Amino acid sequence: MAYQESSAAWLEFALKMAGEAVNQVGKTSQKAGAQVVETRDSTTGSYRYWDTETLRIDKDIEGYYIEQLAEHGIDAFVLSEEVGSLKIEPRTAPEIALDRPIYFVSDPFDGSLLYKRNIPAFWYSALAIYTRPEKPEFAEPLAAVVINLASRLTHYCDAKQSFEGTLDSWGRIDKPMAIKPNSTKELSDSFLETYLMKPHYMYPTAEQFKFLFNKVKFILPNGGPCGFCDVASGRIDVYFAYKQPHTDIYPGIAIAEKAGCAISTFEGQPVKFGDDVERRFNIICTANKTLHEKVLKLLQDHKITDTHGLEED
Repeated sequence: MAYQESSAAWLEFALKMAGEAVNQVGKTSQKAGAQVVETRDSTTGSYRYWDTETLRIDKDIEGYYIEQLAEHGIDAFVLSEEVGSLKIEPRTAPEIALDRPIYFVSDPFDGSLLYKRNIPAFWYSALAIYTRPEKPEFAEPLAAVVINLASRLTHYCDAKQSFEGTLDSWGRIDKPMAIKPNSTKELSDSFLETYLMKPHYMYPTAEQFKFLFNKVKFILPNGGPCGFCDVASGRIDVYFAYKQPHTDIYPGIAIAEKAGCAISTFEGQPVKFGDDVERRFNIICTANKTLHEKVLKLLQDHKITDTHGLEED
């Protein structure tokens, strides 16, 4: 079957869903949204054992995304933080522009613990739509959206370019602007982002990578999908994605890639798509190749590999 080449319809579809995610946060009281509705296995080695709670707001947004895929007849294989892997059963025939098999990757609500304490910072919803070829490693992004659920600032991409703007409740972007990363070349001038908020990450990360962290100008202790977007938009120069989960990687990496960022594994290898939702990654995303090579050289000098730290969990 010959598929539609344009990704415009997929981006429109993704933006409308992201707009509704903002609505879900607005119409749900914080007390209700912060209710714990599920818990994960806390056994060491199990998926996200250090973060066992699923909040109602997580499930509500994820449920909405899944419902929309089915209602629009999308042949989708969902890879999402709460549900894991799920094959959608379409309820109707899709419109022609959306008639192709896809992967739908989502972190429906990134920032749950901050939300639980009603701290309106780093609340994001992230989603990405990838092609679904016979071999997953050949999948390519059609559209991706990462939205700040508190401010509505949205980073997004189609199959060619990345943008930012403010998203309204109907999925329309106000004042869209193409984005590009910084030209920062020196580590001493660089702003670095890496996730440090949970003790599970903070202590081992800060200790093991002091050789890198003490060379930069500033460290923002956040991460997830917005880490890639911060580099793509020129706010951050290096996103150090250490032990990051599948659903935090693929929405953001699509936006960073289309903005022109330099991206690789810790050993400098390309990052290919994968459909194992429980997999975690060690990835570097930088503003340019010059800066990227300097980070890679430091990692190489300290014998840091792609699997560093992943075997321990």
